[in-house]
Amino acid sequence: MLSNRLQIVDDFRVGFRAQKAWGGSMATAFFFGEAGAGLFFISQFFGFVQGMAVALLMVLIGKGGGHLMHLGRPSRGWRALARIGSSWISRGLFAIAMFAVFGGLHILDVSGKVLPEGLSMLVRAVAVAACLVIMVYQGFAMSHSSSISLWSTGLMPITSLTYSLLAGTMLMLVLGYDSVLAEQPDALRMLKLAAAGLLLYGFVVILAMLHAAKYGSEGGQESVELLLKRDFAKWFVSLVILVGFVLTGLLAAFGPTSYGVMLTMAAAELTGYYAFRVLVFKAATYDPAVSFAAHFRR
Repeated sequence: MLSNRLQIVDDFRVGFRAQKAWGGSMATAFFFGEAGAGLFFISQFFGFVQGMAVALLMVLIGKGGGHLMHLGRPSRGWRALARIGSSWISRGLFAIAMFAVFGGLHILDVSGKVLPEGLSMLVRAVAVAACLVIMVYQGFAMSHSSSISLWSTGLMPITSLTYSLLAGTMLMLVLGYDSVLAEQPDALRMLKLAAAGLLLYGFVVILAMLHAAKYGSEGGQESVELLLKRDFAKWFVSLVILVGFVLTGLLAAFGPTSYGVMLTMAAAELTGYYAFRVLVFKAATYDPAVSFAAHFRR
């Protein structure tokens, strides 16, 4: 009789197939892109040049480097820009290019007031718009993967935006603690409170994403099993849930506003965030498929 246990396999056989197209390099690119964009978005409200400069480097080196590692032939990477009208990947790469130019100009302008007022406002607006696209486009790209139930949800871009703002807030609390935030204690408390709110909201979004996958297709159910009960459960529950949300949330809600606490908060949240990015790729499975390579186990 057929085995009741379906297995993850890499070819078309009876069982679940794990996606292999996106791995560690893409998870790293997603992480640096979203965290860097979030940091830039928060920093520009405070005119925090150091934060914006770090954010720009995170996007250009961390995200750009990750994409180059993923490309089989990086010299052909420019072709990805050819489908801006229909592809979120193309839109994202275009946004990164715009962010590199206008984000850099905005940093120079804040540092030395090199642009007239009207042009300065335009440069800032374009930089922020490109920054927002970088925050969400990866989620939209994943949500278009209709064959992978874990990803195919409108919650995916919301997850990207929430994690991006959360990571940006945490990095701002650390990088700006002894500089711009030291001069604005009310802003420090406000950002810490905002982090607590984003953590609660993000936790609900993750639960909703898992709920949608569990009650979706068989592939989605398998992904949730992998994340919560089987192969990846010890990492997902410990790092993403307990460290990334519970520990960070307790520190944000009840911890003092000392630098050590801010640093611990940021480290815990970023650890959980990176683990989420890696595990959501690893646990993504297609629905069972049957082909001539089907095999049976007694």
